Amino acid sequence: MSAQDWADGVCSAINTWTDSLRSAGQSLTGGNLSESALTGAASDLQDSTAQLKDDLSGLGKPDLDSGDKAKESVDTLSSNIQDGVDKIDGAVKDATNGGSLVTALSTVTSTISTMGTQVQSTFTDLENLDPKGELESAFKNASSCKNLTSKQS
Repeated sequence: MSAQDWADGVCSAINTWTDSLRSAGQSLTGGNLSESALTGAASDLQDSTAQLKDDLSGLGKPDLDSGDKAKESVDTLSSNIQDGVDKIDGAVKDATNGGSLVTALSTVTSTISTMGTQVQSTFTDLENLDPKGELESAFKNASSCKNLTSKQS
């Protein structure tokens, strides 16, 4: 797969997942904190993360010398995101079993923030991975990557 098609696929999958992350976060703010809002947000994140993992694993690796490393970076991100969702799920289960909703919300929001940081650092790593700059160019040129890449042209 060409570097640009791969970059576009990665960004498109991340954009879809980020939108669901944002919407899950918004559903828990503004005084809407309830057990059902918390479980709904966690369920949405589980679904969107499963979709993200499917999308990313379906891409394979880009046709570059550093293609294996690029795929490894994306696989690591996918794994880290799954860990985050599992952590959120655990916090929600605690809350629904008599634990504190406020504690669960704190865990959920900090984990969402961490996952956002992991996405950004993965993009930075990917842009710097390829010594020839092909991957960086691919991310700059792929339309779905405009709001994700750190180095805007």
